[in-house]
Amino acid sequence: MSAPILPLPAPRQTPYGLLRGAAFVGDQDLPAQSEVVIIGGGILGAATAYYLALRKIPVVLCEKAEIACESSSRAFGWITEMELQASIAPILNQSKALWAGLQSEIGETGYRQHGILHLADTEEDLALHQAWLDGARDFAGAGTRMLTSQEVAERLPTASRRFAGGLLSPTDGSIEPIIATAKVAEAARRAGARIVTDCAVRGLDLAAGRVTGVFTEKGYIKTSTVLCAANSWSRLFCGNLGVDVPQLYVIMSMGRTSVTPGPIGSGGQHLWAWRSQIDGGYSLGGVTGVRAPATRDGVKLYKRFAPLMKMMGGAKFDFGRDAWNDLRLARRWDPRKTSPFEMLRVLSGVTAPVAQGSLADNAKVFPEMAAATVAETWSGPLTLTPDGAPILGPVDQIPGFHIATGCAMGLSWGPAIGKAMAADMTGETADFDLKDFRLGRFSDAAASTKDG
Repeated sequence: MSAPILPLPAPRQTPYGLLRGAAFVGDQDLPAQSEVVIIGGGILGAATAYYLALRKIPVVLCEKAEIACESSSRAFGWITEMELQASIAPILNQSKALWAGLQSEIGETGYRQHGILHLADTEEDLALHQAWLDGARDFAGAGTRMLTSQEVAERLPTASRRFAGGLLSPTDGSIEPIIATAKVAEAARRAGARIVTDCAVRGLDLAAGRVTGVFTEKGYIKTSTVLCAANSWSRLFCGNLGVDVPQLYVIMSMGRTSVTPGPIGSGGQHLWAWRSQIDGGYSLGGVTGVRAPATRDGVKLYKRFAPLMKMMGGAKFDFGRDAWNDLRLARRWDPRKTSPFEMLRVLSGVTAPVAQGSLADNAKVFPEMAAATVAETWSGPLTLTPDGAPILGPVDQIPGFHIATGCAMGLSWGPAIGKAMAADMTGETADFDLKDFRLGRFSDAAASTKDG
């Protein structure tokens, strides 16, 4: 167990319900104009605002509720390359370096490079890990390797049983979701960004098809450049503009323990996993297994996403609050009037009893965790695209409109994406090529299939 370093803030009761993100006090005044407006206060929006502000670019970030009120504070917290596609490797590798730098630049984010160990019980599991590693030799982090049964035992000396082996990614690590995004947003504000919370962007103002401003619930902002970083909400926002964003959100449930002894770093397999927190407790969840709210988009797009969900261990439809709330949200609205983002500001999620089961499984392997209790449970949305890669870059149909969404591993990829979007929107060259991530790749694929 890591010695307690920093007490983490407790969840807060707010007008939007119980939220995990650290309290953040934003700007109250809405400027009449700004060079860039960002929609969404998760890690993608906050990181983009930060890197724009460092460039002295006037930027306003509008968040409909609170900073990091959904995915970015409800994530598990792994910063990992496991199952990574080659095209995404430059994003992750740069994000690891940026998180390490941000730790000293902006204050404690909880970033720790302590490695992640993916355990294997069977030769079949080992073969799957080996197959991924064989295909990832060109981009896997330094030292990523297969471990023998004995090497796993040496890394986990308190384990009550032997494993067949494992896959260790020593350059992987973790972040504390409950504080990280708020820290980035605070740094962006200190650098000159305006961060306006409780302020839904209702829609774009267009002239001759080009962005000229945004309508918000607090007023109008004149601008020529807008970034939609609304994550789970991006499809709804863009749909009102006639732009199809093929993404779907699913829910992963998890929890955390009281302070307890336990294994080093992070790791797990299948339905149980751990992450050592900086306060001496552990985040617990599963490596696989998600739930898909039975929303209109969930039902409509499920077949298209079925192969990806199968790779994630399968997904069950959930008919809970999010599914019912979806039925009352308009798909088309006048951006000068009340929007769906004011009708429902925060997704409720699905709190399944994953943490209790994960704690029981962890305690079977690590007896020192037997006295631990589950201190908190929560669920977080993961936003997926059909090919598992994010959507980044300009929206071709609307000059001045850009998008950063579909980031299932937002905290793993966030800093690099934010830096790249800041560069791209200001006419600079991003550190990695955005062409593989543009929204148009999906219409290209559809046209190719039709022609074939």
